[in-house]
Amino acid sequence: MIPRSGTETTLHYSKVVERYAHLFDRPEIRLRFLNHTLALQTDCTDKLNGWLDRFPLIKQSKLYERHYARLLDLLLYRLIVREINKYLPTSMGERLRLLRQQKAPVAARVYFSFYQARYLFHVAGLAFVVLLICGLCSATVWSAHRVNNYLASRYSKSNPTDTHAGSPGVVYAQTPANYLPDYKPEKVWLVERKDNFERYSNGGRISTDYETDNHQRAYYVLPHTNGAMNVQAKPIGELHHEPAGLLYHTSESDLLPFTADNNESIETHTRGLLEYVRRNRSYNYVIDRFGQIYRIVRDEQAANHAGHSVWADKQGVYVGLNESFIGVCFETRSDASVEQLTEAQLVAGRLLTQILRSRYQIDDADCVVHGLVSVNPDNMRICYHHDWVRNFPFAAMGLSDKYQVAPVAISEFGFTYDDDIIAQVGGAMWPGAVAALAEFDRRAAAANLKTDDLRKQMRERYRQQMELARKSRDTTTDQTESSRALDQTNTPQG
Repeated sequence: MIPRSGTETTLHYSKVVERYAHLFDRPEIRLRFLNHTLALQTDCTDKLNGWLDRFPLIKQSKLYERHYARLLDLLLYRLIVREINKYLPTSMGERLRLLRQQKAPVAARVYFSFYQARYLFHVAGLAFVVLLICGLCSATVWSAHRVNNYLASRYSKSNPTDTHAGSPGVVYAQTPANYLPDYKPEKVWLVERKDNFERYSNGGRISTDYETDNHQRAYYVLPHTNGAMNVQAKPIGELHHEPAGLLYHTSESDLLPFTADNNESIETHTRGLLEYVRRNRSYNYVIDRFGQIYRIVRDEQAANHAGHSVWADKQGVYVGLNESFIGVCFETRSDASVEQLTEAQLVAGRLLTQILRSRYQIDDADCVVHGLVSVNPDNMRICYHHDWVRNFPFAAMGLSDKYQVAPVAISEFGFTYDDDIIAQVGGAMWPGAVAALAEFDRRAAAANLKTDDLRKQMRERYRQQMELARKSRDTTTDQTESSRALDQTNTPQG
């Protein structure tokens, strides 16, 4: 079909529109319909030609010759249908009947039907888009879940929900962490040691300006208990001196707004904190607000950071974590309202965690926070200290979430919590604490004992464990001091 000339096109359009103008009885509406429809068609034709001028190859093709005039006719009938719908106040069926009487093309009548039902199609299209988005989201979540399961099965060294024999449903350890599937302890090593700092392969830098001595570590790994049993504490194996885990703290010191104009004042506060920690041998490490890592008490020596405390893994139970765990303190407060940790502290904490886990082959299961291990044996309550009892960024440190792990202090030793502690930790206990309390109740029922009676037995067991830990510490301290005195005696005088 060869495109018509401009005059032929105008004459053709006029004849078609005039035929449909007879549908209107009133002359003024007929004239308005005629003029408005022709003006709209001229405007559509100009826009179509302007678009085709951008693509000269289309105008030179046979497709253009065959279908250009037909496309303009369809545009005209679309306008006719729309204008009839506007000016002819009759029912849809009546308007469709009049179109058939005027022998309108099938395409025009089909378009008219679609036009009348346009709102229905709009709603259906919107519903389709919503369903499509929901389907894509579901597919994404499903795919992510499958990928996560694959990575967990691909890189896990053990089942992350291992439970101790006789304690069904209680998770003692989640290891290794899913956040670092490629983590290997041998990846981090010492690169450089100077008089006042150490530098490691992962970029960590440890300042030794405030380093000091304390007594050597000494602890036993104690056996798990399954409820009522002989309360005599018997250690597993020999006395240990290597650190078994990491325990994270907050300094609870005064904090200034972390802004550039406070640089000097912030550093002054940090120096005061470091002097206090060194004087009291409070922690093994301190991470200040600028992300600087300071070693205070040497790794092979115990710091006074944990007090009455209990933790466990699959191997056994640790009582009095001063001796067995390295204390890492962040310069911050538990009640920090705006910024509990700076970005620099998050990065430094992750680097120090990697360094210490690499050096001592520390398992993810034994990287925990003070609030989850601290106990009060006088009233058998947990959370005697509540630093990091919530909100510790385990994932940022490359560790699994210990808030999901059942504290052995509750599940085996019978420590519990009350309304004051629930309020102190934000109104709800963490999931592991709830599961541990249910497990201790189950053990009491299995032993045919009242919960309070079993709790009394376990309190005695805990005290025996602490006494054993104290004796081993005192013995080691005496040996260390004797060794130092002997070294001084044998040192040649200058």
